[in-house]
Amino acid sequence: MLQPIRLHVAAKRYLCATEPGYRDRLSPASLRSLALQGGAFSPAELERFLCEPHAIDAIALRRWDDQAKIAGRATPGWAHFRTVLERACLHRPARQPAVA
Repeated sequence: MLQPIRLHVAAKRYLCATEPGYRDRLSPASLRSLALQGGAFSPAELERFLCEPHAIDAIALRRWDDQAKIAGRATPGWAHFRTVLERACLHRPARQPAVA
């Protein structure tokens, strides 16, 4: 469940490599961290990232994070998120068989 978060930086590097104008929308701080994180993905890095099981979810998470940074944007209230949070809290992952 936390894998898209683990891939947050990779998603930024992916979007910088594949989406025209994405890099231009990054804040100065995000541009500095991008440079420290290796910059936009190379073609080989793109391919490896897309093979990650949670790559698509990480890209979606990155886009939601970007939208959350838009100054003045209205944020839904508690009622909007309550059902989703309740479902997440009640979710019980399937038990994994013990490894011998």
